[in-house]
Amino acid sequence: MLASSACRVGTLAVVGILTLAGCSQETPRAVAVLDTPLPDIAQSVLDQRGTIVQSTPVEGLDPALADKLGEARTVVYRSVSAYDGQMSEVASTVYRPRGEAPAGGWPVISYGHPTTGLGQDCGPSLSPDLRGYAPTLAAIAEAGFVVTMTDFQGLGWPGEHPYLEPRTAGFNMIDAVRAVRNQYPDTSDKWMAVGGSQGGQASWAANEYSADYGSGLNLVGSVSTSPAADITGFAEAARDETLTGAQTAFMPLIIDGLSVVHPDLEQSDYLRGAAAGELTGLTSCALPDTEKAALSTQLDASQVQPESDEATDRLTEWLTEASLPQRRAPAPMLVINGSDDELILPAWVSKAVDAGCRIGDRIVHREMAGQGHADADAGDEMYQWMLERFSGNDAPNECP
Repeated sequence: MLASSACRVGTLAVVGILTLAGCSQETPRAVAVLDTPLPDIAQSVLDQRGTIVQSTPVEGLDPALADKLGEARTVVYRSVSAYDGQMSEVASTVYRPRGEAPAGGWPVISYGHPTTGLGQDCGPSLSPDLRGYAPTLAAIAEAGFVVTMTDFQGLGWPGEHPYLEPRTAGFNMIDAVRAVRNQYPDTSDKWMAVGGSQGGQASWAANEYSADYGSGLNLVGSVSTSPAADITGFAEAARDETLTGAQTAFMPLIIDGLSVVHPDLEQSDYLRGAAAGELTGLTSCALPDTEKAALSTQLDASQVQPESDEATDRLTEWLTEASLPQRRAPAPMLVINGSDDELILPAWVSKAVDAGCRIGDRIVHREMAGQGHADADAGDEMYQWMLERFSGNDAPNECP
């Protein structure tokens, strides 16, 4: 899936992360131009980003994890819906390390989770184990970071979830850092965006919009694992009935998410049969995972095929708007995906990386042989890359 229970970033082995330093200079190179502007957002909305609406201790946390933390809180903060420029309220979970902050404050990691669903009941913050992500966050905090995991708008707190709309998700990740700094004044302005699948798209977008929307914070880099970066290929594959089984299962979620951003979308143009009749069960988190998986087996490519060439063209346009890159990323990027990914195809990730390179992004891209969507993992290389970004070392750039 994009991915409901996997694609987790492992334990960060980064002891001494604040003790290293380094610097060097980059060699300029010719770049193409791509610069999607910020949406129209009122100053009064911008001024409230990161404001805390509600903050409560996490209840029911596993004692074995709680012993590793200084504090765990559920925080509701203000952010922005990029597709309409309106203020939104978003839930998140924050884990703080034990002890006193180092000089300069605790560095921050904003973590973007993979797909959980589209309903309000799908927010990880609603369960003490964060839908399985609590050990990951605890490991990050134990390594010396304040870590915040946004639910994303519409999950875990009232609102609509614009699934795979990258700017909103990126804004949510950025504003989660602002909320952390409001909650804990002893945090640093240095932060990193890290995420997998849906969260990998969000961390990439957070990087791209960090210079202006993320002003006042110091993004040191982003890590995107199995990112849903360029997803335009879904439209052609749906038309031609060449979707993989994994892609077919996700088409109802994609269409339902697009309808939030594009209310003129007629779902009957794209969904029929079980894809339409079981939409609530497929997109919400009311059913156990086993039952949702059983529903997915009822789907086939004919149920998610656009009904006309015009419908295919509209879907292509909408998915292009939701794809990355949209502008040059100010901070370095690490992109990781699996060669056997059947959901976000390796060629799609490479296309997005190549486009990023052409506009001047600093990217290290690892396509891991034999790995799929949910298990893509670059191992120690990822942790070392992260450590070096927080340490101030110049980032490698493997773009041609």
